[in-house]
Amino acid sequence: MNTRNIGEKFLPARGRGSQSPAQRPAYSVGIGWMRQQVLNMLYGILGICVCSWVQAADYAYLTNQGEHTVSVVNLQQQQVVKTLTVGKAPVGVAVDARNQRVYISNVEGRSLSVIDMQRQAVIRTIMLPIAPVGLTVGKGGDRLYVADWYHDSVLVLAAESGHVLAQIQVGQAPGGLQLSHDDAILYVANRDSNDVSVIDTRAHKERHRIPVGQHPFGLNISPDGKQLFVVNVYSNTVSVVDTRRNEVVATLVTGEHPYCVTADSRGQRVFVTNTGEDTVSVIDLETRQTIRKIRVPGTPEGIAFDAEHQQVVVASWMDNVIAIIDSERLAVTATVAVGAQPRAFGQFVGSKSR
Repeated sequence: MNTRNIGEKFLPARGRGSQSPAQRPAYSVGIGWMRQQVLNMLYGILGICVCSWVQAADYAYLTNQGEHTVSVVNLQQQQVVKTLTVGKAPVGVAVDARNQRVYISNVEGRSLSVIDMQRQAVIRTIMLPIAPVGLTVGKGGDRLYVADWYHDSVLVLAAESGHVLAQIQVGQAPGGLQLSHDDAILYVANRDSNDVSVIDTRAHKERHRIPVGQHPFGLNISPDGKQLFVVNVYSNTVSVVDTRRNEVVATLVTGEHPYCVTADSRGQRVFVTNTGEDTVSVIDLETRQTIRKIRVPGTPEGIAFDAEHQQVVVASWMDNVIAIIDSERLAVTATVAVGAQPRAFGQFVGSKSR
């Protein structure tokens, strides 16, 4: 295989410490007698409706590159509920909420694993002629877009059959992928050409190239779709792109070696993982200033916003855990042990149908 580094694993080697244990806050489970009687009556009246509400939860799907598995984490219970064997060296994640599927890119396995969210089981493997890295799925669930890191292109696949529908040339070493909210535009972070490709998904053609900082990698789009956030690993910045004009309108300063970014559900803040200093930068989008740096376990990479619980989920590659950050208090409230070298590159949080 080509020796070009996959993702941003060209970071200087660091001593690997012992795995951090899962740390969950200690909550009191005691309850007054009268209150318990009221709750018991409610349970008896509501029955299965109450049970359905209690069990509803978001899930995080963590690609563990070091052991070729995916950890399925119940974010309400804050625990791993399933560990699934996938292809070799899984990296990227894309969730199809409509069809209850999760797609995993296996870079060394040259394949995609397909997970059924209802059964939390791998149901299919799609073999590819490439080593896939970043990927994303359209809202209809019928189209997959996969970054071909080594051949500077993006493959468009039929999700059900895995057949290649188109191959689109982009910049050098494409990594992160992000669709516009209407699926009409695909944005591609081209790490080695320092730009972002703007692709017309109907015509399967690149329409623009947007120059950004050095080594763009992770991407995310604002809730209103008007801004694209591009992480520039070597510049220690995030480029803010106006999606109507296809140009950079602001540059946000991050920590050392940023990797991925996510916006909160109100579009007021972005959270950026800084792999070089084990922090998450919290940046206010109105002032464009960092308001907090949150210390997290070693080498934070993938990051996603869990809107149901208003929290941020961070995959820490070095310490084999996810950190959960309260998005209002801006503090780590728990860590959960997962598999070896979790990366979770992409949108890795999703909900089961209720």
